[in-house]
Amino acid sequence: MRLDIVIALALFAGSILGLLYFSIQKIPLLLGLASERQEFLRGVRGRIANGKIAKFVSSPEMFLQALLSKIRIFALKIEGKSADWLMRLRKKSQEKNGAQKFSETYWDKLKK
Repeated sequence: MRLDIVIALALFAGSILGLLYFSIQKIPLLLGLASERQEFLRGVRGRIANGKIAKFVSSPEMFLQALLSKIRIFALKIEGKSADWLMRLRKKSQEKNGAQKFSETYWDKLKK
């Protein structure tokens, strides 16, 4: 048998033995992590079930009501802003037109 094949097989066997050794050493730790993960997932599921998301998922009508009320409030705010802008524009327009108006005595002065 060739020497390079023997060396490759020895390295392969050593690597496999090393992997087995570390995996056997870490099995208790991995089992503990699995139980911790399950506890974490139970806690997350409990928080989701008791939270706002569960209310919306369990009752689509309530979700729709909340959504529509938020949209209505947003539309009212926009309407208020646009009314304010429109009032400002009208004031500016009146001031602009007021400055160009002739005084009442203008025609009398012009006749003289």
